[in-house]
Amino acid sequence: MAQYLQAELSCPVCLNFFSCPISLSCKHVFCFNCIQNWMLENHDFRLMCPLCREVVKAPPFEEWHVRALALITKLHGNQFEESVDMREELRHFREDVTLDAATASSLLVFSSDLRSAQCGKIHHDLTKDPRLTCVLGTPRFSSGQHYWEVEVGEVKSWSLGVCKESADRKSSDLSPEHGFWIISMKAGAIHANTDLERIPASPGLRHVGIFLDVDLEKIQFFDVDNNVLIYTHDGFFSLEPLRPFFCLELLGEGESGNVLTICP
Repeated sequence: MAQYLQAELSCPVCLNFFSCPISLSCKHVFCFNCIQNWMLENHDFRLMCPLCREVVKAPPFEEWHVRALALITKLHGNQFEESVDMREELRHFREDVTLDAATASSLLVFSSDLRSAQCGKIHHDLTKDPRLTCVLGTPRFSSGQHYWEVEVGEVKSWSLGVCKESADRKSSDLSPEHGFWIISMKAGAIHANTDLERIPASPGLRHVGIFLDVDLEKIQFFDVDNNVLIYTHDGFFSLEPLRPFFCLELLGEGESGNVLTICP
């Protein structure tokens, strides 16, 4: 398996691991410097694929780089994502996400920088108030790739992900059919809202990385400290902007309010 991955993640020209990978329109991936040198050797300066010899157009470097990352991930799925450290690459898409207090439950209390939230009230009978302690984040996302990290710390029950801006956050049904693409921690296990299957997660899970690719209709969740992919939602489509979504469970008698924090 290791030899297979090394071969698949190596440039066909220099035979080393990709350095600043770019994807041509013919879907073949190369190092940026390798393609640059290949163009210089071609006297009529046409960009011809070294493998299939197809003459291709040269998009901007940034588009090349993003396309290559997306293509590699799509082709090799979990084997690639679990074997290669994607964290540094994902940080290129880091967003300055903060909490939008105007969208929050009245039971939440926020830090002054709007990066931390916790339940501010204890309910003696949780059955009398079915509202979830939810809040949306900013900015809104309509296209492109975006990444942010959340410190869940000692919080026992939480939900993270994205939702449609118009989604009903007072409903107890936080499903994709209602515009939510999230994972939740409950009773020590991770659950996706597309099925009831328990997802293995580290008992010491403290930092969750969230990578949203609106163009590829995919959102991925990572255990940041252990560099492990937790879950992928894919194939979703939204005609309206998506918002970061955060939810904490209501506190019961004798419980203290743990803090959920967006990492700067």
